[in-house]
Amino acid sequence: MANKSLDVLGAPGWGEVDARGLVCPGSREWTLDWWVGASDRWHRASQEAAVRQSEVGAGAVVETRMKVPDGDAVQRVWGVAAGGGPAVAVVEVGNEAATAFAVALVVRAPGAVLAVDSTGMAVGGQPVLVWDRPPAGAVVGPDEVETLLEVESGATTGLDCKGRDIAAAVWPLPHTARMAVSASLGRGMVPAPSDLPDAEAVVRGWQAHLDRGARIEVPDEGLARRIDRNRRRWLGRTGRMETADVAELCELSVRLDHHGYHGDAELVLDEIAACWTTEAPTERLIALAVHHDLTGDAEAAARFVEAVAEAVEAAARIGADVPVEPVERLLIAAGQDRAAQDLRRLELDAAEPPAEGLRAELVADHGEDLLVAPGFRPAWRGGPLAVYGLPTRFGSVSYAVRWHGARPALLWELDSRPGQDPVVIRAPALDESWSSQESTGETLLAAPQ
Repeated sequence: MANKSLDVLGAPGWGEVDARGLVCPGSREWTLDWWVGASDRWHRASQEAAVRQSEVGAGAVVETRMKVPDGDAVQRVWGVAAGGGPAVAVVEVGNEAATAFAVALVVRAPGAVLAVDSTGMAVGGQPVLVWDRPPAGAVVGPDEVETLLEVESGATTGLDCKGRDIAAAVWPLPHTARMAVSASLGRGMVPAPSDLPDAEAVVRGWQAHLDRGARIEVPDEGLARRIDRNRRRWLGRTGRMETADVAELCELSVRLDHHGYHGDAELVLDEIAACWTTEAPTERLIALAVHHDLTGDAEAAARFVEAVAEAVEAAARIGADVPVEPVERLLIAAGQDRAAQDLRRLELDAAEPPAEGLRAELVADHGEDLLVAPGFRPAWRGGPLAVYGLPTRFGSVSYAVRWHGARPALLWELDSRPGQDPVVIRAPALDESWSSQESTGETLLAAPQ
């Protein structure tokens, strides 16, 4: 099972949570595990069989449950921006068992000096954990931590200890109680967990970010969850672009633009344009051209002209394919008619437009006509499908498919750009014979064969 990302908008740093709740910052300098000392023994989440995981709020909160006597120990992890500081993970453990148990948070940092006091834990002098309620005790060092496992659950030592490689801090946790710590995902001051947004606030915040894009409603709950989860992941990746190569950045920009996150895509394109490179010229040109086609932003087109020229030159040098017509539209919009003519004279092979992912099933705009629901799935028949504000090169489109018995009813609205000629709208996957040049309307289509 893939690790879950802890991405934060507006703060440096990021992290991951593995399938058993192990937290790790993007730097990989340390890891944070959780153990539960129950009535029978210590249960290590990284080693127990009875561990299961789920995601809340499009994956903004990762919840991991571990079976212990008389119930569950529940860990929840979410990432937040820390008021101008680094990104922070809040790690919360709750007792949903019928009896009390002890919780140990265990930090491993091989080769580093770890120190624990009443306010938190540091690795190499850098704070990594901060807590509101001091633990009942802590131990540092491999031998000391192993000894902790051999004593009765809940037995503790004092605080203010220092050692190498590994440290554990222990809290008693009564029935229904919770405790939380802040874990740094970057470098800098770490606020206490009580000063940071709770899980519900983080879920609401991410939902507000997701709502900035096009709205898509599909008759498949699993797919709907994947859409939100993927969008959150794409938006989160804009905060760690330094870890991605040029091709990955280009793919990210296209995905963001396809789903209506144009401002976020422009940040990615700025990063691409700022780095002179000969790598991935086709991918760079596709990303730049997609942004222009879906936004019609002439100012952005003018700002990216130099990046387009560099990519065209690199493509011509190695014989790479180029999205000729979209790049030509970008250059003309930027007032570079001469450059557009020069591009044609190069006679480069045309690159295929991006036609993968969910967006390709919902709309196709690379030809002369605008196709809605071109990849309509047979499994969607009889269920509601709706798209609101999905960007296309003709303008943003909204449409809905509703059913009258075996026949689909289509409602549509195209918000055409100023000066846009009438566009033929078709829905060939629903009714090959239907088309319209009206920008808005509704019709009852023929029953699918």
